[in-house]
Amino acid sequence: MTMDRAVCIHGHFYQPSRENPWLGEVEVQRSAAPHHDWNERVTTECYAPNTAARILDADGMIEETVNTYSRISFTAAPTILAWLARHRPAVYGAIIEADRESRERYANHGSAIACCYNHIIMPLATRRDKQAQVAWGVRDFVSRFDREPEGMWLPETAVDLESLDIMAGAGIRFTVLAPHQAGMVRPIGSDVWTDVSGGRAETRMPYLCRLPSGRSITIFFYDGGIARDVAFGDLLSDGRRFAGRLLGAFSRNPDRPELVHIATDGETYGHHREFGEMALAYCLKTIEARHEARLTVYGEYLAAHPPTHEVTVREGTSWSCIHGLERWRGECGCNCGTHPEWSQAWRGPLREAVIMVRDALAPRAAEALALLVRDPAEARDDAVALALGRWSDEAAAAFFARHALRALSPHEQRRVLTLLEMERQTMLMQTSCGWFFDDITEPGSVQVMRHAGRAMDLARQALDLDLEPGFIGILRRAPTNDPGYATGAAVYEAEVRPRAFDLVRLGAGAALYTLFDIEHPATAPGMYAFRGAWRYRSNVGGCRRILGTVRVRSRATGEETLLDAAAFFSGMDRIVFGVRESGGEEALRPVWVGLMGPDPAGTISGTFDRVYTASDLSDEERWAIARRTAPGLGQAICTVYRDAAALIRAIEDLGIPLPGAAAHLLAHAKTTRLLAMLNDGCPDPDRFFALAEEMRARNLAPDLAALGEAASRRITLSLRAAEDRPEDPAPFEDIVRVFGCANVFGLSFTLWESQNIFIGLRGCYADMEQRAARGDGGAERWAGAFRRAAACLGVRVA
Repeated sequence: MTMDRAVCIHGHFYQPSRENPWLGEVEVQRSAAPHHDWNERVTTECYAPNTAARILDADGMIEETVNTYSRISFTAAPTILAWLARHRPAVYGAIIEADRESRERYANHGSAIACCYNHIIMPLATRRDKQAQVAWGVRDFVSRFDREPEGMWLPETAVDLESLDIMAGAGIRFTVLAPHQAGMVRPIGSDVWTDVSGGRAETRMPYLCRLPSGRSITIFFYDGGIARDVAFGDLLSDGRRFAGRLLGAFSRNPDRPELVHIATDGETYGHHREFGEMALAYCLKTIEARHEARLTVYGEYLAAHPPTHEVTVREGTSWSCIHGLERWRGECGCNCGTHPEWSQAWRGPLREAVIMVRDALAPRAAEALALLVRDPAEARDDAVALALGRWSDEAAAAFFARHALRALSPHEQRRVLTLLEMERQTMLMQTSCGWFFDDITEPGSVQVMRHAGRAMDLARQALDLDLEPGFIGILRRAPTNDPGYATGAAVYEAEVRPRAFDLVRLGAGAALYTLFDIEHPATAPGMYAFRGAWRYRSNVGGCRRILGTVRVRSRATGEETLLDAAAFFSGMDRIVFGVRESGGEEALRPVWVGLMGPDPAGTISGTFDRVYTASDLSDEERWAIARRTAPGLGQAICTVYRDAAALIRAIEDLGIPLPGAAAHLLAHAKTTRLLAMLNDGCPDPDRFFALAEEMRARNLAPDLAALGEAASRRITLSLRAAEDRPEDPAPFEDIVRVFGCANVFGLSFTLWESQNIFIGLRGCYADMEQRAARGDGGAERWAGAFRRAAACLGVRVA
């Protein structure tokens, strides 16, 4: 009888919280350029491609796409899923749908497993925080996948028995660890233990881990050698070889069922390794085609093959620190490899500072909550419902109905909400990424300091407790490797304090964003509500002015204020905006008179209590305004060109070489005409070719990046039109023309979305071919255009 052989590939897909804790939204991160932030960049490079990973045929054409999430096991990390739900709903929906599809494939066992809520190192946490991390992780999972999780990922696989016991108590059946985290094993029922430390555990079977409470949990120890070659070797250079390595890891003559499985960061498949998702997709397809083993997920395999052996775990170990847990609290030498000579002496003080805040706030929060809710611990574990409900009034009302000790006054409700938000921030400040990288100046460390700053800010409001001087004092003992900062305290002063926003600063920002018809970023996550009455507004003579009132309410804490606000803009370096307590309609009229006068900036500076200028703008505000006003830059250049065009022609007629600035102006003007043609679908290719040849002959450099973006955008729009007009060949003909014109410059295209749309239209092709064969001229034209567009897009027709 052939024993069951199965393969499981686990991807730990995770990004830390990157939101500004005072805004609830991710601000622009310059290191992620040209993307807005690292969430956006990793999504573009990894999370999105894995929803439709390409499988190419022998000619390099796209033959099919695979949603890899539906065939592998993967961690559903709350912090990145929350961001995807807001910013990339199509990717988020594809991930949720993949889990549903996997249940159909794997006997009602889904591919997604839960994750401790915000990726703290569990053995370094208090029992109180461990309990909340598991409870919040489970609740978040259920709210998204509409089922209970069977498994849960331990951040960095850092393990201790208390965490496993809490997970088991929450209904978690299994987790995944590295092979070196196994201690001793024995057959269930035997008295004889075998030492398997040092990575000697048999990884092709699940193990039962008995816990001090009497509970138990199953542990899968992944194949460390194959996982290492996937993450750090060249195994992803060939999907077929990847599959062969997995299939070759089974015993030659197994006398029991076997599971070959690996676990790596999910970002390996596309972000860390370009085209890694394609290698993964081809690997999965190869395994399915060869029939030597079946694909599975942990839940399905466990249901069919319960553990026959039990194991002890080596507590205080992890998968990414050979010293156990020292990477997250000391100078152990583990680093990212970029700066191996750098000191990690900063890790200890940062851990000490965070623990000081945690331990100071926990008892006081519990004591304050006990006066207002029936059970502070239960209320804290249930507080994730507020975040999942995007801090809506309905979510708050339901929460108080479940937990309030009595009917609470509005002030008491605000106090409860503030305390619970403080508690949330104290957990976020313990996120593992704060200690993982090479310096306290890096984004992960700055982020945990920002969460700590927000927690201390809320502690001042709710408990009249100021921990910040002590926190900064500890950070003075944290040396940096960046010569721009003396200590961690300097990093805190430069990177945390300026990013703190109170309601007044948010109200001022609301005036600025409204001036450009941009939604305030703090609105999207639901943490704040803005209600503006902008009675006065002007946009004449290149100047923008706005004046009115704005009510700002923190839905996370219940705090709110009503403000008069004004903003003036006449250029990126000429911005003034301000706020004050609202003085009513009569108080606004004279301000508007001044704003429309010769010195609007002076009016704001002389009228409002809090005044900000261009130097006070956050990077996010600069990003938003610059993107909104960028088209004006092109228009300004065109205006300069129009004014200089006659002189440029005269210089050229005389055979005088153009000055550099004039050549740039001319190149911009010609590029603008090319962009207009691409945006229209290149209805007259000859005009495009003639203009391109003229630029070549005159040695004018076009803006290739802008042309590539325009061509890609037009191709996507044409395919959207093809979806709306399923029998019209014109959109496909547009695509062929655009490709033909764009190829004159050898442009780089962004075709991922377009290819996905086109693949979705392939189902229409067979019917059109049949109609064409019966003499339908319209169908023949459609099928021909479809084939030509397919060739351009690199997609196999059938």
